[in-house]
Amino acid sequence: MPSTNIGRVLTAACAIPVLALSSALAAAQASIPVRELKNTVSSDTTILMGLSAVRHLPNGSVLVNDPTKRQLVLFDSTLSKHKVIADTSTNSPNSYGLRPSAGGLIPYVADSSLFVDSESGAFLVIDPRGDFKRVMAPTRASDLSFISSAVFGTAGFDSKGRLIYRAVRRTPQQMMGFGMPVAGQTTFIQQADSAPIMRMDLDRRSVDTIAFMKSAIARQAIVGNSSSMRVINVVNPVPAADDWAMTPDGVIAIVRSQDYHIDWLGPDGKMTSTPKMPFDWKRISPEEKQQIIDSVRKAEADRVAKLPPPGPAIPGVFLPTPAPFMTVDAKELPDFYPPVRQGQVRADREGNIWILPSTATGAAVSGLRYDVVNREGVIVERVQLPKGRTLVGFGPNGTVYMHNVKSPVRAAIERAQVAR
Repeated sequence: MPSTNIGRVLTAACAIPVLALSSALAAAQASIPVRELKNTVSSDTTILMGLSAVRHLPNGSVLVNDPTKRQLVLFDSTLSKHKVIADTSTNSPNSYGLRPSAGGLIPYVADSSLFVDSESGAFLVIDPRGDFKRVMAPTRASDLSFISSAVFGTAGFDSKGRLIYRAVRRTPQQMMGFGMPVAGQTTFIQQADSAPIMRMDLDRRSVDTIAFMKSAIARQAIVGNSSSMRVINVVNPVPAADDWAMTPDGVIAIVRSQDYHIDWLGPDGKMTSTPKMPFDWKRISPEEKQQIIDSVRKAEADRVAKLPPPGPAIPGVFLPTPAPFMTVDAKELPDFYPPVRQGQVRADREGNIWILPSTATGAAVSGLRYDVVNREGVIVERVQLPKGRTLVGFGPNGTVYMHNVKSPVRAAIERAQVAR
């Protein structure tokens, strides 16, 4: 047989399983129902400026953390009435603190909530009426920045009353210190490629590591001279990393970005895995990688151009210059869009895992669409959010809470039901 014919036969033979796999993936995707939301109610847009965490209470009221305005707000079950239970005003019965807590509302015992007070380095216990009852000391105060930030996932207590949260693993170079930089040179510090999931026992005053998850490629740049130093985070616009959430019964779900499956870690320490889930893998060509980097740099340049000019120089007062903007090189971006958008994995009241895929189509036009995964690792449905909304929490029986940004200084909390 001529070599050209052999090549054609081999090409055709290789194409058959690829086509079969593509057909199976398309069939699996098409069989998953897409749910809309119904019965949406909204708060007044003059109350909130931002929204990072909500706590649905047994009487239907909702506790909201607004880190932008630095306030805690308790809404009634209709979202039409509210009271501010903590803010930065001098006549407030409870102080929010000067450092905003970007997450920091954790379900606690007897329908109470823990608020992470980064300013004082403590947990504040809030009862269902919105009253501050007592102060608790964390076992490791240095970890409060991880517990309070939604960037690291939603912290929570397992079935044995231990606080579960994600932290950051420091490299030996970071622990030894950076040293003073050499003028005219830039030193890069590579961050660890994995992140620990921690368990804090408030009774035994202990902290241990229970699992690891892959973290995105990240590094810091050290610039300056012998008298000053600046640490700059190098931006990675397409981070490929695992993410996590914890179900109400204390089972930790780690969504693996390499092949889109979930590892489940029970309170007893037993790890199980469920099969890979269907995902619309999209390749990023070298040209597209460069376009992504260029667009991020242009967006930053446009932002800086809109900043007001600096004020006049004042003798004896140091005016800091804007930090240089740095990104990873285009060739460092992944070859495929990762399955998971960072910080967008959550567990609902029924124990399902909600995942926002990075390649969900039509998000800019019709809104974000979440994969809802059961404990068998099966995508049982997809839920379509309205345009401009972000998922921030859950209530019982298919209730979802959303963040609706109206302007840079106006936002609303919305509640809706999944139409099943």
